[in-house]
Amino acid sequence: MRRLAVIASLLLALAGVLPAVGANAGNEPEFDTDRFKVELTYPDGDRSQAAMNAAAAREYKRADDTLSAVYNKVSAKYQDDREFIAKYTAAQVAWIAFRDAHLDAVFPKEDKSSYGSMYPMVYHLYKAELTWERVKQLNEWLVDAPEADPAAASRQ
Repeated sequence: MRRLAVIASLLLALAGVLPAVGANAGNEPEFDTDRFKVELTYPDGDRSQAAMNAAAAREYKRADDTLSAVYNKVSAKYQDDREFIAKYTAAQVAWIAFRDAHLDAVFPKEDKSSYGSMYPMVYHLYKAELTWERVKQLNEWLVDAPEADPAAASRQ
């Protein structure tokens, strides 16, 4: 339980536990890298545990929707490079498996209710944080790489 409290404290600090400024109201994800981070919003101002759990789930969905949009945009940009697309797709499948296995290791108990009422919030915030980090990684293929950057071999 102490481990969950420490993780919750860290994630809440990362999230700011404050309403997001300029939250994306439209359906199109934004590709501004400053937005690739956890932001909690409370539309009705409710700060109950149930509301925080729901806000964290919405934040994970926002991160996952952005990840899908960035993934698809990279896929479209490099659609003619079959070798890259095959390896890019395999890397994404492996990353999803890693993320899920990592979350299982962080929260190993079968009975998730044993973590208490804040578990859904902590779980979704941590999953969102991992997802935002992946969004940043994939977004690198959408920005122009310096010619002298040897790590940017696949980026056009």
